[in-house]
Amino acid sequence: MVKKYSLCALIICLICCSASATTFNISKLQTIPVELSSHLGDLQQFVEGEEIQFLLSLGSDAYIYMFYIDAGNNIKQILPNENQQSNFYAAGYYQTIPEYDNGYRFIINKPFGEESIWIFASDQSISLNKNHGSISSIKEKIRQESRQAYGEYTLKITTRKR
Repeated sequence: MVKKYSLCALIICLICCSASATTFNISKLQTIPVELSSHLGDLQQFVEGEEIQFLLSLGSDAYIYMFYIDAGNNIKQILPNENQQSNFYAAGYYQTIPEYDNGYRFIINKPFGEESIWIFASDQSISLNKNHGSISSIKEKIRQESRQAYGEYTLKITTRKR
């Protein structure tokens, strides 16, 4: 009976230590400074048919994962995408997304209203599923798979009909 109790205590100890090690690893991530704006600067209001370009600022080299949540609460992955599969960006200020020579643009269309662009930066290249679920599950996956550094930023915009 005593041996069984000791084995249970050992298993519980291993489970607790494993869980706290995982939590510690996520909490000790260094911060990657990330900022996102658009070509309009502080005025983040867009009209149907307008083209939008994002300006990215990174404090460290990072893999970028960018998501757009429209007024209907639909999540669309912006980066990486079919036209721009490389999502590694060097540290620097005001890098344009989409890059001018990538052959695609972002055009404002319905649904209109309050929208957001979420950008996540990681020190790791991470494979994401096509069915993303919620933005919080995307965020958690990227944080968990980052080894040393992680960053995030949310840009709020308003879109309206012409």
